[in-house]
Amino acid sequence: MQNDISQALRAVQSGDFRTAQRLARKGLKADKVHPGWMNIAGIAECGMGRPKAGLPHFQLALKLAPDFHEARRNLAQTLLLLGRAEEAVGHLHRMTQANPQDDVAWALLAQVEMARGDGAAARTAVDRVIALHPGQARGYLLRARLLGQVGEEAAALADLERAAELEPGNVEAQIALSLPLARVDRPDAARAAAERAVSLAPGHVPARLVLAMRLVEQGETEAAKEQYRAVLEIAPGQAEALEQLAQINSGAENAVLAPQVLSALKNVDDNGPARGQLHFALARIAGQAGDEDGFAKHLTRANAVMARLMPYDAGADTRLSEALMARFEPGTEGDGPGDGVAPVYVLGLPRSGTSLTEAMLGAHPAVRPLGERIAPGRLLAPLIDGGLPFDAGARAAFRHGEAESLPALPEGTRFYTDKMPENYRLAGFLLAARADARVIHLRRDPRDVALSLWQAHLAGSALNYAYDLRAMAHRFNLYARMMAHWHAVFPGRILDLAYEDLVADVEGASRRLAAHLGLDWVPEMARPDQAAGQVLTLSANQLRQPVHARSVGKWRKHAVLLAPFLAGLDPRLWPELG
Repeated sequence: MQNDISQALRAVQSGDFRTAQRLARKGLKADKVHPGWMNIAGIAECGMGRPKAGLPHFQLALKLAPDFHEARRNLAQTLLLLGRAEEAVGHLHRMTQANPQDDVAWALLAQVEMARGDGAAARTAVDRVIALHPGQARGYLLRARLLGQVGEEAAALADLERAAELEPGNVEAQIALSLPLARVDRPDAARAAAERAVSLAPGHVPARLVLAMRLVEQGETEAAKEQYRAVLEIAPGQAEALEQLAQINSGAENAVLAPQVLSALKNVDDNGPARGQLHFALARIAGQAGDEDGFAKHLTRANAVMARLMPYDAGADTRLSEALMARFEPGTEGDGPGDGVAPVYVLGLPRSGTSLTEAMLGAHPAVRPLGERIAPGRLLAPLIDGGLPFDAGARAAFRHGEAESLPALPEGTRFYTDKMPENYRLAGFLLAARADARVIHLRRDPRDVALSLWQAHLAGSALNYAYDLRAMAHRFNLYARMMAHWHAVFPGRILDLAYEDLVADVEGASRRLAAHLGLDWVPEMARPDQAAGQVLTLSANQLRQPVHARSVGKWRKHAVLLAPFLAGLDPRLWPELG
């Protein structure tokens, strides 16, 4: 029997989980209460993407052998994968107490504590991993993830660079390093990290996906297509590659791609996001082909999948929005100018023209475009979640945290931009923290915004309202209320810029932007398509085209599709639509 177990473990190590499963079934048939075979059976199920099926095997192995350390570790890891961190934490505490030198258990405990939202406990666990093995990358990668979650981006990047230095051949370290480098405006280094990952493991799908995204951000669409096609050679039904390739393909190329997407859809897991990704791809293909019925059908199905996975809580969103507004009353003034370069917050609804506006500003030599910065939201989150006052001390701490999170800026920079659209919710904090902060508010017909969001697959759960038309109307109404409130509290400090005016008169809009910042206008600001560098959002391809007005009023062709959204808009908040 020991030889069979050794053979099964070798199969696990080589990734041959079907062989491991077959051997485990054979072993359990001979001995139904053998904990070792139970553990291998659980590993095999998890390895084949079925963690729910693997869980009871680990539980039974522990029932048969309570001191079976490896089975307990596997159980904890599976619980974490299933989103059951509260159940996993007790197992991991037991393991680290029994064997304080178990770095794998400490690493799992760090991840579990992150999932539970206990940053201090996670930091203790991850520091223990590093102390046990300071020459290995794993601890630094984990700590970087934790630091990134709390907004310490510079420290996170330092840990990622340390991990890559310690283990130059670690593919995961190179992948993890790529996006943070892009976020601090080091596009060449970000691309190089992704290229190293691919050269280290040409068959590694996540590495090629990351490289493809860096190429898209830098405007190298044809090279990005090659990477997505390489992914599909490795994994023909890979949903992310199919979706992203469909977005950048020509109509003719997508006509060839369509059968592959349909084939993948037949075999996809009903419970995961891949089904939604494939429907987004098919919607894009149908739209290019002029198939309006197919366009509407696939968008509806794609968004339904995502809405089920990331439901929107309208009540909680309303309470949060009202609490944020209640913090600031008319007469609130900003603190004196901060030290150094001043921020320009370009905000509004997503897909309202914030990327285009940032590109126009970034064409000025005194302005450094930094994209969608996550630091302000993460710096303010503990204060908002805890209901803590934004007093002088908190404002000073916020300014310090913002300054610490900035990348090195070129000599002569007077302003940097942050185009996180959802910063409209935080405008009170941003304006109160610095009297020299500028806010540029992009306004766009909400019906065109809704159509754009409905056909876009946006990353993360922060924009989960975009997957439900009624939820989208609710959130848009909250947005309109909040912007009216910020105008009343901070009169004269917010520049409203209509997207429709911007695309109709680019030079005129760019002159208004320069005046708002107190800068002399330069002609380059009127040609944002020539100024766009790396773009880390869905607008990457659009920004490299001359400004056009083709999207203005486009919602009218899809009014039936958008009917639930249109019915949900509050006419008192949107009088211009009447």
